Amino acid sequence: MVGIVGFIAKGHPEQNGVHERMHLTLKKEATVPASRNLREQQGRFDIWREEFNENRPHEALKMKVPAKRYRRSTRVCQRGINNKKQIKYPEGYKVRRVRRSGEIRWKGKMRFVGAALKGEWVGIKQFEEGHNQVYFDYIFLGDLYDIDYKGLRPMVGVHENNVKKGEKV
Repeated sequence: MVGIVGFIAKGHPEQNGVHERMHLTLKKEATVPASRNLREQQGRFDIWREEFNENRPHEALKMKVPAKRYRRSTRVCQRGINNKKQIKYPEGYKVRRVRRSGEIRWKGKMRFVGAALKGEWVGIKQFEEGHNQVYFDYIFLGDLYDIDYKGLRPMVGVHENNVKKGEKV
């Protein structure tokens, strides 16, 4: 519900101070200290989002909460998350649908990959024996290890598949 209106020049966060301030608040209130695992961290984000959108008045909205101003769009998103078109993964990838819990079944166990992906298809590519890489479309999400039953270990930093050709990391 926070939403982004318009675009800013790449590398110029000062052009969107309100949005950047929201990220600072989110970081301070929901990530410090970090949770022990992804499921707990997602729970903290969910609580924070509800507080931010449903309970906390915003100056920019004349001290109203965003939930009172939000209206669902009548336009249909043609691509992106939750569009009904299944993503086609390269040959050799194992494909799993993310459940409402944010989990997939992998090697006989439920593994958490992220609540934001519920209902989506993810591709799993074997990197080496017991070590797999999880993708949403072409976006590398993180690593999944056969012996670690907690779930996805998120990507840290920028993965080469997430960088456009010629772009510096």
